[in-house]
Amino acid sequence: MEQKTLGMDARPARGGPLFSLHEKIDICRGLFAFLVVAAHAFELTSLLNPGWGEPLPWALRNFLGYGAGNGVYYVMGFFVISGYCIQASVSRLSRDGEFPLKTYLAARATRILPLYYAALLFAIGVEHVARTWFDRPAIWGNGVSRSVLVYQTLLIQNFTQTFGSFGASWSITNEVVYYVLFGLLAALCAPLRFRPAVAGMGLCVVVGAALQIAYRGGLRTPAVLGTGLLFGLGVNWFLGALVAAFQSSLPRSPLLRKVAAAWPLVFALSMAIWCAQSVHQEFVFMTSGLAFTLMLIHFIIQEHDAPPASPRPARRWVELLGLSSYPMYLFHGPVLLLVGAVVKETGAVIPWWLFWPAATLFTIVCCLPLGVVLERPLMNWRAGVLRRLKTAKATRETAAGVRPALDVQQ
Repeated sequence: MEQKTLGMDARPARGGPLFSLHEKIDICRGLFAFLVVAAHAFELTSLLNPGWGEPLPWALRNFLGYGAGNGVYYVMGFFVISGYCIQASVSRLSRDGEFPLKTYLAARATRILPLYYAALLFAIGVEHVARTWFDRPAIWGNGVSRSVLVYQTLLIQNFTQTFGSFGASWSITNEVVYYVLFGLLAALCAPLRFRPAVAGMGLCVVVGAALQIAYRGGLRTPAVLGTGLLFGLGVNWFLGALVAAFQSSLPRSPLLRKVAAAWPLVFALSMAIWCAQSVHQEFVFMTSGLAFTLMLIHFIIQEHDAPPASPRPARRWVELLGLSSYPMYLFHGPVLLLVGAVVKETGAVIPWWLFWPAATLFTIVCCLPLGVVLERPLMNWRAGVLRRLKTAKATRETAAGVRPALDVQQ
């Protein structure tokens, strides 16, 4: 869930796209966060209204339960966008066969960790309140023990167990692993002038497939399953990185133009087949990742084909969507838990079709301001840290008689 820095965007010319590529990425990031909230709100709704689906037709019941109530689709979209943004940043960093790994890792750590730990503290407080003052709903019944909290603090929760209502943070383990893996590959590939996105994709395909085959073949241990999924989902992350690595050549393919324009159909087919419950969930992971990769390629082609336009300031509401997506993703679980605890404590009987949108809207309204209150100040602080690192590095290189290299821009 990498934040793309916005500057001046192009005003759409007559017949051109309404939004620039950067704006589309921010809009998608915000919408993905909204849809994850809606999916988890439906999970809470189903818990508080056990018989919600009984009067509904089978197709509608499955669509709501496996489609609208499944946020993993949009996490795959986050992975694709994150890989794209990281590759774009790495392309600016690598030069003359060198890659500043320490600076890269500092940029990634300052991007993801401060808000993560702030949200973890919030989740700890909410879990305490929900268990002490209320009859905690059984949603996100993961451990709230000290050992689980240690796993969560060390960001290895996806290998073990997530902490209660902070369950959505499972993907942060993946993000951190992909960040580190990509940085190491970039450092190794820079002298060889080999694209780290290609190396990372190859590694994820080989390791992920091998471990999934081993698991299906009888080696059914949590370590094999978890590591296999980690590398398997990394395919989606590196698909985004590959799009950025070959961005300039993508619009030249007539076939790719047609296939990319059909991305909504690919996504709809992925959801329909999963709602029919005729495939394993790995199918959802891969096909939704493919759909969002095609979506990104389609946006790039539209940007390439757009006529030149005069620059203008970025739309504030689009910037807010981008800024709020990461805090909303981290904080929404505890907020929904509080909503469920209050409703359960009061004994209120609310129809599922009313509670679901109300809980979704309430949580979004609560989390949306965090983009301004938390994310923007943290991004400003981060920019200052990276500027100081850049200045210190340039000073050392000048003293050593070395021409300064490009530094982190996002």
